[in-house]
Amino acid sequence: VKYNDNGSGSSSSPSYERKPYFCLPGDVADFAIADSCLACFDYTNSLADVVVGYMGAPLDSDMAHSYQTVTVRNARGDEMIQSALNAGRLDIGPEATGKGGHEKFAMATVSSDKLVQKMVDGGEMKEQKGMPRFLGEIMASVMTAVGPKGVSFARYSIDYHLLRNYLHCLNVWGEERANGMLPEYSVDIVKKYLETDEPFRKLVESLKFKRR
Repeated sequence: VKYNDNGSGSSSSPSYERKPYFCLPGDVADFAIADSCLACFDYTNSLADVVVGYMGAPLDSDMAHSYQTVTVRNARGDEMIQSALNAGRLDIGPEATGKGGHEKFAMATVSSDKLVQKMVDGGEMKEQKGMPRFLGEIMASVMTAVGPKGVSFARYSIDYHLLRNYLHCLNVWGEERANGMLPEYSVDIVKKYLETDEPFRKLVESLKFKRR
């Protein structure tokens, strides 16, 4: 969480506090996520030669010096990485790995997502308080222990955001336009969940029924 001041209105440098997502207000996504982000399916920057991000990398306390995951997609990207290595501007750590299934966790997050619930209910999102700090810490510890890790967590995050955004586009513009906005890899992921996940099928059918 970023704080722009200490509550006194001063213009001092911002401060940061690390807290579990479960402790944030339930309606935080309603005002924190732009509509354009909800219509974006290029979560992996698919046309980039090189992608750098935190997904799949170990979570350290010092984010300024933590490893990031690097995905090299082609020869041009490999040349860029080699150039950075030769110049001493880049350190390469171990290969990113992961473990744990991600599909059930992705769908559970979609089903409990407050924006998705707002789409289905068709009303305004009510103001909701987050969990008390100690409960949020317990929940975060449990999720860290039993949830997907490393690259598997990255797959979970990609699927969750893609499915949520597909539901948003379906709700706002309808099935034909929503399907037309999906890049090829996203079509495959949506199709997989439609074929294998009953809760996702029900969400899709519910939003399609609303537009009839």
